[in-house]
Amino acid sequence: MLKKNKKYNCILAIESSCDDTSIACIKNNLVVANKVITRNDLHLKYGGIIPELASRTHSKQFNPLLQEILAEAKIKINDIDYIAYTSHPGLVGCLHTGKVFAKTLSFLVDKPLIPIDHMIAHAFSFSINNNKIIDFPFICLDASGGHTIIYLFNDLNNYYILNETNDDAVGECLDKIGRILNLPYPGGKSLDAIYNSKKNYLKLIQHKKPTDHFSFSGLKTCVKNIVDKNKQIDSVLVGSSALKWCVDDLINKLKFYSSCYDCKFIVIGGGVAANSLLREEVKNLNKKTYIVEKKYCGDNAAMIANLANLIINDK
Repeated sequence: MLKKNKKYNCILAIESSCDDTSIACIKNNLVVANKVITRNDLHLKYGGIIPELASRTHSKQFNPLLQEILAEAKIKINDIDYIAYTSHPGLVGCLHTGKVFAKTLSFLVDKPLIPIDHMIAHAFSFSINNNKIIDFPFICLDASGGHTIIYLFNDLNNYYILNETNDDAVGECLDKIGRILNLPYPGGKSLDAIYNSKKNYLKLIQHKKPTDHFSFSGLKTCVKNIVDKNKQIDSVLVGSSALKWCVDDLINKLKFYSSCYDCKFIVIGGGVAANSLLREEVKNLNKKTYIVEKKYCGDNAAMIANLANLIINDK
């Protein structure tokens, strides 16, 4: 069990693993300020994220965003006790930009740095602003644009990867399928918007065994072949069927692993956890399940601050 609320600190957190720029503040174990700047408009014409463009955007947004956070949290820069930042994984240039900003702040205010694993922060984001004791073990699905991983957490620092993707992450796959179907970027969000439960029956590729690694590149290729071979495409039919395939794959593997381990509950986090169909289908897991609040599903600094807070309280 991991106890919370043992210490009362002011933590500033910086998240810049991909294209979203985010800064948050936790004070007395509660998120008092959290802002995320998403610039999909910058990447829209490319159909995806341009790392160099994302890095430059971070560097321009950090300082004004910091001032907004300090004002909203009603603190001064010297009130901060710790500075947390996303150290990995992510786009190298974006991570470096955030690290430099965090290190500069740390030097200026003479406060310690806490490097944070982005994926583990997603896994524990269900506990944001939740003062209850976290019971272990639990199973977590981290589903995002860059990763698809199922963890078994025996403790905050004792965890195992039970399954992960061999190729595309599920979010990446959905974004690419959206692009193949000429849907607005980001494709995963567009597929969520057009999903029709009465038009999800298209036969696609066969699901693999639950013990096999996640793999979504075959589905993406299947959809591309369907589009290439047909002059007229029903985007709702193809998109709904592809989304249903992905969600079924996630749920099937979660059912299998939750039956193999005596876990207290299941957590679902990451950007894809905001998907409406996935949020509905988790009801079929027959296990106590925490699905992260939508506002904390995507990349955000609140989850970075939250994990830093857990680490501090665990010492």
